[in-house]
Amino acid sequence: MRIILILFLTLSFFGNEFKSYDAKFAFETKFGDFPLKRYFTAKDNEINTRVKMQVFWLKYSIDSNFRIEEKEVVSINTIVQDPFRDEPKKFSANFSQNIIESKELNNIELNSLVLEQLASDVKVRLNAKYGIKNYALNIFDNTKGEVVSKNYQQLDNEVVKTSFGEIETIVVVATSDNVGPIKYFIAPTMDYLIIKSTATLKNGEERVLIISEMPKFLEE
Repeated sequence: MRIILILFLTLSFFGNEFKSYDAKFAFETKFGDFPLKRYFTAKDNEINTRVKMQVFWLKYSIDSNFRIEEKEVVSINTIVQDPFRDEPKKFSANFSQNIIESKELNNIELNSLVLEQLASDVKVRLNAKYGIKNYALNIFDNTKGEVVSKNYQQLDNEVVKTSFGEIETIVVVATSDNVGPIKYFIAPTMDYLIIKSTATLKNGEERVLIISEMPKFLEE
């Protein structure tokens, strides 16, 4: 179940470059399908995004804040509750230019920009919007409690079948020496929302996160 963290592996806007929204997804695994909710609130260049899911009696959540500065995403903080990781099951982390600070985890000194996982999703959306097809990101992995480097490459577009119709998407794949590949399916007609992502485990098993209902975009 830890791969859920990677899947959200789902950005400085001038004003609200992306709309606020509430969305429902299905997390598809061999253990069953589990409903997941995602909330995205944009106010000027300040972003709060949250993920909530319950797997049987276990509750999983991420609550993250970041900002957009000249098309770059800058993480501020994150609170993670993850019953599938090793202790600690819950932790918070604060991001600054030179360090990630956490009372529950070891502090990490930085020499380059690092994004927490939900902020990295928005960076993927932002790069798709501006036609950036090949790039690398350093991401704080919530499961490992360490920084992981990933390379991103845009592939051919694909049509994703959803419960509310077929959606043309930009496809981006992320690869790393640490984990299996992840594909992001980004819908330009839906504010460049990531409507589907697939993660392939080292054993070949695939897990899918796909939007289950038309998202509710919120008025400014």
